[in-house]
Parts: sequence; structure tokens; C-alpha cells
Amino acid sequence: MRVIATIIVCLSLFVSVGLYRLNELNKIPVHVDNYSTYNLAEIYVLGVVMSALAYPLYPEIAVEHMSLYSQTKPVKHSNFFMRSKVVQKAIEDYSKPVMLSWHSKDYMIGNSEARVALALNGAVLTKHDDNIFIDVPIKYPRNSLVELLPMLKVQEGLFWVLQQKGWYHTGTMRWAHTT
Repeated sequence: MRVIATIIVCLSLFVSVGLYRLNELNKIPVHVDNYSTYNLAEIYVLGVVMSALAYPLYPEIAVEHMSLYSQTKPVKHSNFFMRSKVVQKAIEDYSKPVMLSWHSKDYMIGNSEARVALALNGAVLTKHDDNIFIDVPIKYPRNSLVELLPMLKVQEGLFWVLQQKGWYHTGTMRWAHTT
């Protein structure tokens, strides 16, 4: 029982300190020169922790984020996006490659479109016969504050800074599915 209590206390401290540091990092104006090496290391570790925490609910987002740690972006075969209304409409109306986009409310955790919207916003859907391809630019914008939960916001520009410093490797990841 004491071990469980110790684990709970340690996890609570880890989460509390992490959220505090995230809040403090979110306050820094997004410019490459505003971050120390220590801040960059914090952001780098934050990306790993966020991916690990996201994986059970949003595995595609975790995979995409972790692909920034490697220069290669392999093709991923999955049908996770086929239940999305936005993707279904793009497939039904398909005449040429189309960029996918969602309304800002669709990104909130718990929304039925959140998993796909977070993973594929800004991606380009192409269709060849029964094959659906979605090419996702794996990169972060300079200044975009994303609300994941009430009171939990992430400045995506933090990760943009790592791209500019060469700590992250941007590129395109392809999701493929055959209907």
C-alpha cells in the first residue's frame, strides 16, 4: 500500500510540475532566440511525454509526432480515418486531390472528429481506384495555441522552435487504406 501511495504522489508531482512548466513555456513569445538549451530539452521531452500520454486515445497523433525524431517517414496502413465525416465527404465528392480541414471545435478531446482532425488537419487526400492516400505534412506552425482540454493549452510554436533548431525532422507521412 505504501508503494502505491508513493507512486501516486510521484506521478502527481511529475504531472503538476509538467503542467506548470508547459504553462510557463506557453507564455514565452515564439522566437528561436527566446529559448535556452534547457528550454529546448524540456520541449523535446514534453513531446515524448505527450506522445506517450496521447497514444492510448490518439495513436496516430503520437506516431506522427514521434516521426519528427527521425528523418524517414514510412507509409502507414490504417483505416482510422474512414469514420470521419470530413474524410467521407472528401471521398464521396472526390474529383481531384483535396486538402482536409476541420472546424476548431472538432479538435477538443471527446469530439467524435477529434482523433482524425488532430492527426490529419491540413493533409491532402488523394484517391486512385480503391486506394485512399492521405499525405500529412509533419511540421508544426510557428504560432498556434491548441486547447486540448479546458484549462490545458499547448503552444505548437514550442515544437516549431525545435524544427528551426534542427532537433525535429519535418516531412510528409502517408496514411494508406484500400476500400
